[in-house]
Amino acid sequence: MRAPTAQRTLRPRSAPAAAAPASGSPAARRAPLPRPTGRLLIVHANGKEYGRGAGGSKASNREFPFAVADYVAMRDSGVPYSGDPRKNKLIPLPRPTYTEFINRARAARMLDRLDFLYVPAEAPQPPPWRSFEPYERVVWCGVSFRRFARLWTPERHHFFQPSFQARVFAVLCCALRQRTTLPSSTAALASLPTDLLHVILAASAGEGDSRRDGYDDMAAVESGCQHLFLPAPGSAGVREALFDGVFGL
Repeated sequence: MRAPTAQRTLRPRSAPAAAAPASGSPAARRAPLPRPTGRLLIVHANGKEYGRGAGGSKASNREFPFAVADYVAMRDSGVPYSGDPRKNKLIPLPRPTYTEFINRARAARMLDRLDFLYVPAEAPQPPPWRSFEPYERVVWCGVSFRRFARLWTPERHHFFQPSFQARVFAVLCCALRQRTTLPSSTAALASLPTDLLHVILAASAGEGDSRRDGYDDMAAVESGCQHLFLPAPGSAGVREALFDGVFGL
């Protein structure tokens, strides 16, 4: 008699018990990470059309109950849209861009807190960082966003060289001192809004100032940082453990 086939799950396969997984590998993570309690945003660069009337040679991209004009209008609106297929009937399932995250959100019981945002692959810069404040985590998916991983933000300060960190620390300390000791009319740094000061600091970073030139790893996922730069769905095999970690699975 054949043994029953094990059911497939969203979890990555574990290494055999006799093997000693390397530190940091998916199998080395023995317990799930804490599940997010806030909203989660998936940023993607999938510019394909889906829905009735969609262009391209793939017929299955037209086999949806909604019109392509409605889907494109939602995707290209520049604002996040719900990833809950119970509420958003314009989600083209099953497409990896959406399915890999919706399945995990369903398993983590947070479908109502999942959103998607389309940013074109050729976008010269990301949306304003302040626009991400409502989200506990923001996952940037795909190789086109790796260049944004080198942009300085306060939460990604540790990804930069010690010399650049020291410069940032000195500027922020000077601004704080001016705000507390000098009149606003004579304090140049203190007169700048904090967001603008952060933009100036980010613009001052050169190519050699960042230590990050690729996707984030499990250590970054475990750190709890808000912005993560991960492979696109359907690409690198390691994405399975990284995506699971984001959702606390």
